[in-house]
Amino acid sequence: MLKKKEEQTTGKNIGKNMCKIEQKLQRKHLIALSFFLPLLVMTGCCIAFGVQPFGDNSLLIIDGLHQYMPFYSVLYDKLKGGDPLFYSFRSGLGINFLSLFSYYLSSPFNLLILFFKKSQLNMAVSMIIVLKIACSGMTAGIYFSSKSKKQGFSTVMISMAYALSSYMVGYCWNVMWLDAIMIFPIIMMGLERLIEKKDGRLYCIALFYALYCNYYIAFMICIFAVIWYLLYSFKSIKQFFFRGIAFAFYSFLAAGMAAILLIPAYMGIKQTASGETMQLPEHSFLTSAADLLNRQFALWSPISHDNFDGNANLYIGIFSVLAVGLYVLNGEIKVSEKIKKVLLIGLFYLSFSEMILNFIWHGFHDQYGIPNRFSFLFGFVLLYMLWEVFEHLEGVKGWHAAFACMAGVALMAYAKLKGTQVLEDNVYGVAGMLLLLYGMLLFLYTLSRKRKYIYKFIFCVVAVIEITVTAFMGFNENGQISVSKFFYGTEDMEKATESLKDGTFYRSELASALMVDENAWYPINSVGLFGSTATDRMVTIMDNLGFYTGCNEYLYKGATPVTNFLLNVKYLYYHQEDSLQTDFQYVKSEGSFDIYENPAKGMSIGYLMNRSVKDWYYDSAYPFRVQNDLGEQAFGVSELFHNIRISDPETNGCTASRTNDGEYYFEYKDSRPDNMTFTIPITKNVENLYLFYDGTQVENAQISVDGVNVKSGDIDGYMLPIGKAAAGSEVKVTFELKGETEDGYVRLSAADFDQQAYGDLKKIVATRAFSVDRYSDRLIEGSVNAAQDQTLFFSIPYDKGWKVTIDGKEAKTHKIGDAFLGVNISSGKHKVSLKYTPPGFTVGWKITVLSAAIFLILCKIIHSRKLRQLHGK
Repeated sequence: MLKKKEEQTTGKNIGKNMCKIEQKLQRKHLIALSFFLPLLVMTGCCIAFGVQPFGDNSLLIIDGLHQYMPFYSVLYDKLKGGDPLFYSFRSGLGINFLSLFSYYLSSPFNLLILFFKKSQLNMAVSMIIVLKIACSGMTAGIYFSSKSKKQGFSTVMISMAYALSSYMVGYCWNVMWLDAIMIFPIIMMGLERLIEKKDGRLYCIALFYALYCNYYIAFMICIFAVIWYLLYSFKSIKQFFFRGIAFAFYSFLAAGMAAILLIPAYMGIKQTASGETMQLPEHSFLTSAADLLNRQFALWSPISHDNFDGNANLYIGIFSVLAVGLYVLNGEIKVSEKIKKVLLIGLFYLSFSEMILNFIWHGFHDQYGIPNRFSFLFGFVLLYMLWEVFEHLEGVKGWHAAFACMAGVALMAYAKLKGTQVLEDNVYGVAGMLLLLYGMLLFLYTLSRKRKYIYKFIFCVVAVIEITVTAFMGFNENGQISVSKFFYGTEDMEKATESLKDGTFYRSELASALMVDENAWYPINSVGLFGSTATDRMVTIMDNLGFYTGCNEYLYKGATPVTNFLLNVKYLYYHQEDSLQTDFQYVKSEGSFDIYENPAKGMSIGYLMNRSVKDWYYDSAYPFRVQNDLGEQAFGVSELFHNIRISDPETNGCTASRTNDGEYYFEYKDSRPDNMTFTIPITKNVENLYLFYDGTQVENAQISVDGVNVKSGDIDGYMLPIGKAAAGSEVKVTFELKGETEDGYVRLSAADFDQQAYGDLKKIVATRAFSVDRYSDRLIEGSVNAAQDQTLFFSIPYDKGWKVTIDGKEAKTHKIGDAFLGVNISSGKHKVSLKYTPPGFTVGWKITVLSAAIFLILCKIIHSRKLRQLHGK
């Protein structure tokens, strides 16, 4: 009896001690823990997976490797060199860098890269990711602690769940999104302060930060803020109306303060493929509720990249699954609030699966391999409900805990039975055990009088352990990239470019890129670009010219001697393992690069063309025709490529019927290595054979000459140099068909490149070259001598930001091929100057200055009013 009494006394003392500890924890301590615990977890992950400086790896996977790191390199060089952020020739033949900066690089955290060497950029950006995730925990801690009447460990638990959710673990390589996610809790805090205290300053400055750093995620936050406002519990209709006016005013003011980037960004977006076509898709459902539920139980399997648009990162802790049931059953929470939150959860589930809503959430933009980018908002709602439960924990009954636990298990069983993307059995097993453990702890909490704080504390500790373990396992699932494997040539390229001592304006490219945007990583002016700001016009024209293209990319693959001359490509850099058939001539080796030079002379960034270039038939799916017609219309040179007739294909397991010259419609049931075989008879000696094919369902291709394989793989959509073929040879092209549908189209064409015609072209064009006297990233000056009234063509993407003056007078620019910059010029010698200012920048910075002034005046007025109120008391 005495022993039992002692145990009760001990339990009572422990409970009291836990209560005292929580009471002594001030808000600043909770906020500090909300920052340092995620920081500790992320640092542990970096150590475990050898992320620099603890190894050779980087967190920048997928597009982080292929896009963002090369763009960081451009930013680094611009900041170090003091160059303006307006324009860059490092990528895409020339790009509006401010537009690209506004999407990828505008975070103030990026200034930290200046404290590192160029070779340490991967380490710098990985550290920025770690810091932003830790700051996300801190901002969540600030928000939830500001609302709590009684501070406790639950705030830290919820903040960690926000910072280390599957969304953050899976998508953290999208480093430019993290600022907006980080500041989001402060935006919500500011919005609630605006409603409750009539003070919109915090909301305004926080929303400005989100819009400035990444307008894309900020757009989703704005939608959510409107919904949150509409669902808020107002005291009266009057308050709803007048706070609504203030809400709109401060929102527009925040946008005005960010106008210096938003307006140029908007002008840039209008030129992209997504900006050109923003029509709503047809109604359809992407996925089911069961599959979405599966994602809430996906403990250690975050999505980092998935072409299935219906997938989503929804896991934020198994404990959050209990939140909805406990929230709905809690008698201390208003029924109206329960209805609103449940409807909001339902809206998110519908938005994840319904095409139109999904399209709207994504800024009227297709997802392209990173599904449901707004799902962090869903996680916030669940965590808010969980916070409400812990604020009203006394309202939780034993049967509430039991019911919520059983409901969670039932949902998990439903997801496993009905879902099409089922998780591994061990995932369900661990999730089920965690549900039972959390349910049991809450059940014991309701039964105990003296140990409540112990069970609450244990619940929070178990949750923190779950978050930590799943974060480690999630990063292990993501994988990391080896810095030395992809970036070993950083210093060698700098030495190579300096060793050329070529002071002219020219472009260079890589024979084969390790990263898609590797050209931008190095200090060279280049052709290719892979990025969300790639203009639709340039993608189209480069596709028509025979280059490899995608929805937001055009790469150097597919170049011919004609396009190299046209685009002023003077040097090629080969990695030691590279091989590319080209007419470029070896110059020397520098470190890990071999340097090759274009033998053509007289190349330039601009050429005088015949006025008939306006009749250039560039809108064709056959690049041989496009280049031939350009030579004819611009320079009067005919038949650069001689087409070779191709017979209808032999088929195996499919049918094929010709629809027009070189195009076939096919149907197939079985995917075979030789579904379609084309034979190209060579009737005379061919010095430079080129092939081009593209197909909707071509999985693999084999190209052979007299039975010897010369090219194979996924090589569709760009010009393929085959080389010499003797008379009587037989060239075979074999396609394997595979895809989501059992029919499609394929086009195949072949041509012999005429060296004599190309020689004539070079002689003519060299006499019409624009002579560059001075150049920088936003200024080009030079001269030209026109024999007659002609069109001056520049191998620069058309952009309204380019101002062209001829002999000091501004000239009207126009598009050549609907993509390149051109200007009409009269006969005679002329001085020509090009200067670039991003469209919308002038208006943008003026609106920013005005908006910032209004904001500062408002801050002064509100501060003075509060001082008067204080003194009045």
